[in-house]
Amino acid sequence: MKNLLIIIFTIFLLAGCGPKTIVVPKDSSTKTKPVDVISEPEVIEPEVEFIEPVPVVVDENRVNRIAVIYPSKNVGPYAKSTISTISAFLLFNNVEFEIEAFDTYNENPDSIQRELINLNEKGFTKVIALFTQNGFNILNSLEESKNAKMYFPLINKSEIYTENSNFVFGGISYSKQFELLQTLSSGRNTMFYIKSHLGNKLKDSYLTSFNPGIIKEIERNSNRFKNIMNDKRIIGTTVLLNTPIIKTSIIMSQLTAYEVFPSKILSTQLNFNPLLLKLTQDRDRENFYIVNSIADVDNFIEEYSELLGSDIRYNWVDYSSLVGVNYLLNENESELIRTKVIDNQVDYEPTLYRTTSYGFQKVLTN
Repeated sequence: MKNLLIIIFTIFLLAGCGPKTIVVPKDSSTKTKPVDVISEPEVIEPEVEFIEPVPVVVDENRVNRIAVIYPSKNVGPYAKSTISTISAFLLFNNVEFEIEAFDTYNENPDSIQRELINLNEKGFTKVIALFTQNGFNILNSLEESKNAKMYFPLINKSEIYTENSNFVFGGISYSKQFELLQTLSSGRNTMFYIKSHLGNKLKDSYLTSFNPGIIKEIERNSNRFKNIMNDKRIIGTTVLLNTPIIKTSIIMSQLTAYEVFPSKILSTQLNFNPLLLKLTQDRDRENFYIVNSIADVDNFIEEYSELLGSDIRYNWVDYSSLVGVNYLLNENESELIRTKVIDNQVDYEPTLYRTTSYGFQKVLTN
């Protein structure tokens, strides 16, 4: 039956444009509809004959109904992979489900209110809300947001203020990641960052956890680092990279090329990506440590997710969405997803990793 569902679902993905609602029944006699927000995957049917899924609590009167509300102008790619992640989780559990997407297009108050009203009229009570902090502040002020339990994958509870107990947050705590990285600091630090919303947020978190030391702003459109590498103060310091993966790989290779050897190179979740291994050499990463808050999950869920176009192993937004759909349907009762929600915030456990020629390896700590 699971293989049949995968085949049916894959046909939907290949069908092209269509309505924004998915309904997947437990038997093939019920009508199904395709969704137009899932990227086309490579069609590889996993071997799932021996799966023993953890059952999801099913409403006897209705299928498991999940709404995804998002502004496509701001977070379009996240919406596609989020719906793929939710679908993979529910297909794995072999339950009837319905997913409907509500696109506000932007984070304009009227647009958000319009789609909230639409969502409420259709009776959705479990919602994944993919908004930035600006969009959240608008949604938080609307009376229509109080009718459903809403999960926010992109926002950490510490970043906002709300009195709505129906809101649950899945954003990673970079402050916790910096606290762990700080234990590796030599006390003399250099921090590289790019001026952006995330870059500024990482810089602020860094300043509360580390002795600031040397701070180097990297120009977004420049890959010339000669002047920076000529600063001999960097030698022997602990270098922390709050830069996107391409910039990070260039900086690491330049440190090697100019023989500027830090005591350690550290990074947050931002660079937990296997692409880093392809863009750097082993010698560039000899003293490199990275922190990751994504926990291991069942291999079959990974395969389902990959089949449908999401990446719950390395993409923290996809993983956050996985934790979110599990919590909306099961709260903390299911052992399938080990990461739990505590006081309306996902409680991620940061873990240190080093790199090998083939991937990331956990650092054993006492």
